[in-house]
Amino acid sequence: MNMRSEIGLSENGETQPSTDKQVQQRVIEEMGHISSELAHDLRSPLQTIQNAIYLIQRNPENDQLYVMVKQSLQQATAILDNFREYYKGHILQRLQVDPVKVVELSFSDIEIPENIKVVKDYKEAEPINIDPAKTALALRKLLQNAVEAMPDGGELSVTVLDEHDWVTIIIADTGSGIPDDLADIITVPFMSGQKKGKGLGVPTAKRIIESHGGEMSYTSESGVGTTWDIRLPRAAVNL
Repeated sequence: MNMRSEIGLSENGETQPSTDKQVQQRVIEEMGHISSELAHDLRSPLQTIQNAIYLIQRNPENDQLYVMVKQSLQQATAILDNFREYYKGHILQRLQVDPVKVVELSFSDIEIPENIKVVKDYKEAEPINIDPAKTALALRKLLQNAVEAMPDGGELSVTVLDEHDWVTIIIADTGSGIPDDLADIITVPFMSGQKKGKGLGVPTAKRIIESHGGEMSYTSESGVGTTWDIRLPRAAVNL
């Protein structure tokens, strides 16, 4: 055992930074931030439920109060689900799967309005070693954002390309684009400008893709739209 390294000293006797302690400190700081954000996001639906229960005790015949409770419970559940998805995004169960089938799976549970045209361009691709459920979740987050960016209609295009050691998935919309003030922080948790835990959509997608050893980038222009470029390695990469 090297006693110098154990106590954090270099060969010349100078103190070395403790990487483990730095990592631990960052984790503690992140958890504190997460706890604060979670408490903040849950406060509103829980307060609504508390108020509704008080009013129900005084007027149990008011059906609207029960609707308020149900909606607030759904909101609280959605907030917790978003947090869970983000913090479990790096835990993968890999399978050899057809990437096109994973892309198709990502469209499930997404309501696409009739005024949005969907264009699919799937090139034949060899199987890829990924977690299909997690990858579909990541793509679904980006697809949902694309749909929400086009309230007045537009075009949503999804392309799958086989590039030897990589599979590239391109998601493009003709929506409002990402505002300049969010361009540098759109992938940072809680910083996307959305409320009630929804600001974890893009960060969750990024966390999942990067956990596969992949890459995720975007280009965006206000009033023109946003294009996400997702690259996944064909071989498994453990991070």
